[in-house]
Amino acid sequence: MPFRTFSYPENLTERCWKLLGRPHMDRWVPDETDLIYAPVETYLPVEQCPVVVTIHDIQAFETELPWSQTWGHRWFRWKWSTWIYDTLRDCEVVFTVSEFSKSRMVDLLGADPNDICVVGNGVDKRFFDVAEQPRDTLERPCEAPYLFMIGGLREKKGGEALLAVARELERQGSHVQLVVAGPNGDEYEARAANLRNVHLLGWVDDEDVPRLMRGALALVFLSRYEGFGLPAAEAMAAGTPAIVSDAASLPEVVSDAGLVVAPEETEVIAERVRTLRHDSSLRRQYIKAGRKRAQRYRWDRCVDRLVDAFEGITT
Repeated sequence: MPFRTFSYPENLTERCWKLLGRPHMDRWVPDETDLIYAPVETYLPVEQCPVVVTIHDIQAFETELPWSQTWGHRWFRWKWSTWIYDTLRDCEVVFTVSEFSKSRMVDLLGADPNDICVVGNGVDKRFFDVAEQPRDTLERPCEAPYLFMIGGLREKKGGEALLAVARELERQGSHVQLVVAGPNGDEYEARAANLRNVHLLGWVDDEDVPRLMRGALALVFLSRYEGFGLPAAEAMAAGTPAIVSDAASLPEVVSDAGLVVAPEETEVIAERVRTLRHDSSLRRQYIKAGRKRAQRYRWDRCVDRLVDAFEGITT
């Protein structure tokens, strides 16, 4: 498509598409176009050729999450409701990243399962590459063995459960630390300041994440809701065991190659950590299984699934 197309600013144009279904895109689409694909969650008013979009999750329509009835979430839900039903109706195919997300579109929005294609997510090659590097050669955020979490201490990412695990490890006299990357809620950050075994890195460069993941004893990802949960796949690719919550898509992503736990079972999680630290044979088993599982999340495999779906639409 031409570099310059629409007459109005991008944000205004997209809002008009979502709210009004106007202006139609057809006037800007070349006649020979076979298909339009938007790898983002949007609505595209096109009639002359098939349209495909990606929807990662529909958290906006979940009503049983702790934050589902907050004003912020209700506003989120309303905004999505202005366009998502049109998208599900008009798109030739909707791509999504997990069977969990597909099932929620069917259950909550009445989507036709035959119109939804699960393609997964891709893990950056750097995570596969770093798995070949010995841990003791990598720069570490602390000297002691550490658990890594990316996403910050926030309610949606299981901040309460993570702090409870840190307190339990401290109570047991464990040397294992908790290293957290990403933005933190103010309340969680204040409480973490009272724990000597918690290290908050804040925002970290993308280039540093594979190294931090590889150097960890395990990833601990106790998120309450994920359409996919990319950190779990990245950990497995990096040769680091993944401890994930039993919520949403995470059990699907790791399967039996990771440790699936209930976030509120703090003592059980601490026991899993202790076992990984002291049972090197078991840890090697999870590393091996995780690296094998991560192969399905290589980008080339995701691209193959996309291309197969495109060819099915255009032939």
